[in-house]
Amino acid sequence: MLCPIGSAVPSRAQGCGEFGSSRLPRGWRASRRELSRSGALTVAICPPLPAQSAGVAKHDRADFAQEFLRRNAAYRAGWARLGAAGANAGVRDDARRWGLCTLFDPARSARAAPAIWRAEAASQIVSLAPAPHLSDAAPLPDMRPCAEFGDDHARNIVVDRDGVRHRLRLLAPEPDARLAILLPPLGDALRAAACDAARRMIAGLAVAEPASALRPSVLQRQRLALLLRVLDASLAGAGNREIGTGIVYPWLAGTDAAAWKSTGERRRVQRLLAEARHLAAGGYRGLLKP
Repeated sequence: MLCPIGSAVPSRAQGCGEFGSSRLPRGWRASRRELSRSGALTVAICPPLPAQSAGVAKHDRADFAQEFLRRNAAYRAGWARLGAAGANAGVRDDARRWGLCTLFDPARSARAAPAIWRAEAASQIVSLAPAPHLSDAAPLPDMRPCAEFGDDHARNIVVDRDGVRHRLRLLAPEPDARLAILLPPLGDALRAAACDAARRMIAGLAVAEPASALRPSVLQRQRLALLLRVLDASLAGAGNREIGTGIVYPWLAGTDAAAWKSTGERRRVQRLLAEARHLAAGGYRGLLKP
């Protein structure tokens, strides 16, 4: 189904430590109260968003997927083997394995060098096709992509405009072709939001409302940022206790190994590590196509 640029896109789908005191540090919040085994009232608290999360504040779902993939050892090995080979068949096959059109440099962050994802792997990809017969069809405005990749079938570009990252797949070889958006099937709410955001961007309208669906919520972003920090620490050689007391539960710094082994916090760190490793191993695809 085609959607002219000037038309609206139809809607497609409508841990924590415990302290005996209730006095919390500045910026922290109480999440629940409960009785300990001894009967004393304790407060389970959550720390504020870590300062390191500022670097991912603008990340959309596809950016977070790239952050986890760039930490995948097999991907990094493939890049070391094929990354400098250009667009040969081996590179294309390896890229397809990861849901990509082409390999990206894992040494560069998602904001600096965004990945070019395949349309079937990522719901944020918006396809535009030539539609000279539609009166509302329009060419793309002049814009500078922050990443692009072309093949025999399409030109893929990533554009940052007004704080929103748009991922477009252009099926027209002519740069000034009149285009219309190919609408997604029913049920793909993320792609519908991406289509609406792209339509508004091309038409010069505000994109804040549909663009909000392209990013994780504040709580989701906080957790994903924490998982990235946990994964980085593990890849650097840190153990469970170092990760727990240094990143997840910094107020427990100084806890000795024997005491740490008997805590519930240790088990939560194990779960966080397992989740982070799963996302890097392939679970990142759930961020691309929920």
